[in-house]
Amino acid sequence: MFEQLLSGSILFQLAIFLVWSGIFSALAFVIGKIFPQIMQWSRFWQAWLVVALLPLLPIYFKHTNAIIPEQLKSAFAGSQQSLLQHSNSMVSQLEGSGEVQTLISLVFLVLGLGVCFSLVRFFLSLVKVKQLVNKASVITALNDFRFSEVQKNIIATKHIKVLVTERSVSPFVFGFFRVNLVLPKSVFTMPAAQQCILIDHELMHVKRQDPKAVILFRFCSSLFWFNPFISYMEKRFLQSMELNCDSAVIAADPEKKLTYARALITSLKLNKSTFESGLTSYFSGPSFNKKDFENRIKLAMSKQPTKRFGWTARLVLITFSFFITFIAMAAKPFFLLYNFEPLTVEGVIPVLNGKISSGYDDISDFRGSRPHQAIDFAAPIGTKVVASFSGWVIIADDVTLHQNYGKVILIEHQGESQSLYAHLNSFSVESGQYISAGETIGTVGATGRVTGPHLHFEVLKNGKHDNPNKYLDLASPAKQVGKL
Repeated sequence: MFEQLLSGSILFQLAIFLVWSGIFSALAFVIGKIFPQIMQWSRFWQAWLVVALLPLLPIYFKHTNAIIPEQLKSAFAGSQQSLLQHSNSMVSQLEGSGEVQTLISLVFLVLGLGVCFSLVRFFLSLVKVKQLVNKASVITALNDFRFSEVQKNIIATKHIKVLVTERSVSPFVFGFFRVNLVLPKSVFTMPAAQQCILIDHELMHVKRQDPKAVILFRFCSSLFWFNPFISYMEKRFLQSMELNCDSAVIAADPEKKLTYARALITSLKLNKSTFESGLTSYFSGPSFNKKDFENRIKLAMSKQPTKRFGWTARLVLITFSFFITFIAMAAKPFFLLYNFEPLTVEGVIPVLNGKISSGYDDISDFRGSRPHQAIDFAAPIGTKVVASFSGWVIIADDVTLHQNYGKVILIEHQGESQSLYAHLNSFSVESGQYISAGETIGTVGATGRVTGPHLHFEVLKNGKHDNPNKYLDLASPAKQVGKL
């Protein structure tokens, strides 16, 4: 059962991830309509990916799938009535519905198999690129291949390994820790000016840390194969990455715009290979369509200076990302951000000025001479009831547990512990809500099997009843507000 509930929680988390990333994809589309240049900024898509992955952090966990302790289910085992009534709560649905459990298992199986298949493809792509790199020849004498002094300096400073391959692929850079610059032999048949600007383009990728970003995007797209919005972000990132790299190279020497456009066209003609791994940053390749090349050529030939985003724009993007992150973590219904109070501190007495009518382990004929597993606080109907400890409400109804409990609230706390409030007249909370110690949760009533209005208060640890006297200072009325 625990495994089924756990898988249900993970599926819920993945559903939130899908919705969340979809919202941010739509938001990116709206921003693009207002500020088109933002969509052509690769850093924007990197930040958007990080924000889209926020729901997958461990703090994101809808805490409504807790297991009801067996002690509560068997509290009235001798009764002729049904032990566990039909429930509208998520807990009972997950525990009582075999169909739902089967569906969750099947969905989880499909997701798992899909992830395995997608990751296998990712690692095979890594192997494919690595094999191409290993078969290429290492260039040790850069002077023999018309590299400029600036390029030689960058290659030495960045510890870039330069290789030449016999295959007719587009020039590309690849690597996470050690970057490889792979050039096809055909590059050295190009005019010197075109060759120089093409190599400048690849070295600009290295300077911008693009090879790492490409691999990370591809890994996320593979891992979350079921989320089309991540694939969409990856595609937009790759497009904007090339445009940004083009802009940076042209901005360094605006007089070479025409040469740049010609180098792009020549490289496209020389590239006869369909090699595509999705893991490399390259000058031209099979993954780019006709429109992508047209946009890059227009950019190269444009007389207008290309607007580049500086540190001010980056600071705004980082600030916005942190703001979104903060808002996401502060959302109670979907994010578990609170530190649960353990039941080792002094709790709040649930009924102010309530009179104890039955203590823990008391025996009476009314209960069939069985020890009382709670403390009863007698008080008039409508008297306020507060939570003794902080936690998540997992039950707030009169149908999940046995009808003898009447209207009941069950709150889960740290360390597999719960507190139960029964025979209530009304609720002030609902299932899935986080409650702080001392916060009002309902009112005293006389629902269920009772002899008069009172609050039935139980404490459970590790699924078994525990003495509430350990956690409540019942001897001192002055301490009834409790210590948090």
